[in-house]
Amino acid sequence: MRNSRRRFLKTAGVLATAGLAGCSGSENGGSGDSSGDSSGDSGGDSSGGDSNGETTGSTGDDLIPVTVQWPEGTVNYPLFEAAQEQGFFEDEGLDATVEYPPFNAQVQGITSGGVETSMPSVLPYVNNYINGEDLVTYGFSGSLQSVNAVYVRAESEYESIEDLEGERIGVWSWGSSTVQAFQAVLAEQTGLRLREDFETTTAAPPALLGLLDDEQIDGVINVSGLTITMESQPDSYRNLVQLNSLWNEMAGHTLPLTSWWSYADWYDENTDVAAALVRASDSAVEYWRNNTRSILEEYGGPASVDTDAKMQVVEDWASEGQVFHGQAEESYVDSVWQFLELMEAQEFIDAAPSRDDILRDPR
Repeated sequence: MRNSRRRFLKTAGVLATAGLAGCSGSENGGSGDSSGDSSGDSGGDSSGGDSNGETTGSTGDDLIPVTVQWPEGTVNYPLFEAAQEQGFFEDEGLDATVEYPPFNAQVQGITSGGVETSMPSVLPYVNNYINGEDLVTYGFSGSLQSVNAVYVRAESEYESIEDLEGERIGVWSWGSSTVQAFQAVLAEQTGLRLREDFETTTAAPPALLGLLDDEQIDGVINVSGLTITMESQPDSYRNLVQLNSLWNEMAGHTLPLTSWWSYADWYDENTDVAAALVRASDSAVEYWRNNTRSILEEYGGPASVDTDAKMQVVEDWASEGQVFHGQAEESYVDSVWQFLELMEAQEFIDAAPSRDDILRDPR
């Protein structure tokens, strides 16, 4: 086991100012996405356990310090804690500190100047770029994929999303990038518009589960943590359609919720560090896919992946190439831009940015 240091942020959501050696914090501002979509999602079915505000780091001589963030209480925690324990960042010459602030703080970490680079939600940062922020994205290695799905009660009569037309579906926020992606992909694939062709309810993620159990709603789209919970209870809940599956039918790939971002000036001055972060994430995902169960047994608790049934769900998804993405081939990047063009067509973003303007490849 590699040496690591641990400390707790004294106040939830406080962003450490430690960045890269020789780099000052950005003074650029930005609003990010305050929807509560923890990278898409901000929740599991617990408080996030020991990952709340926790920071871990690797140590070593002649390593470049870098601080990155993932949201608290999500499945990102076991992936990157295992990466730290295995020394993947250190092997790439980085003294990496990993923080787990609440989602709303994490998604604004770069634009608020809290960190120089990180892996926030794609759509809020595309919107930040459209609104004038000089941002770039430099890869999808380690990005969280769209495992979220439409669930109904197991004993219900519904067999497809079309069967739910006119019935009541619950979501946690219309501002969520995950919910917006569902709206766009469903409209393209089925012709159904979530807000026009269904009755809808918004509520906090745990409350949505209660409404479904109490038959106050007929279907639900929930955050990733509660998606895992529902998928692990087939006697209670049934998956009608998963966002990854829909997008795979359309584009041949899973759909990323997050990617690596920074301001363009930081990237230009630290391309080698960006490349190291991407390579370390590639190694982390490969290790994750080969050791999912043992990683979850050690680190799954703070992510609410804390039962054998939940671990089995995540292990099955990981074996299918879901949950996290590794190295992104050209066709995968093509599919991301196909998605952004769809989001433009469905009027969730003003314009899909040019790949040449916003996308970088540090390797």
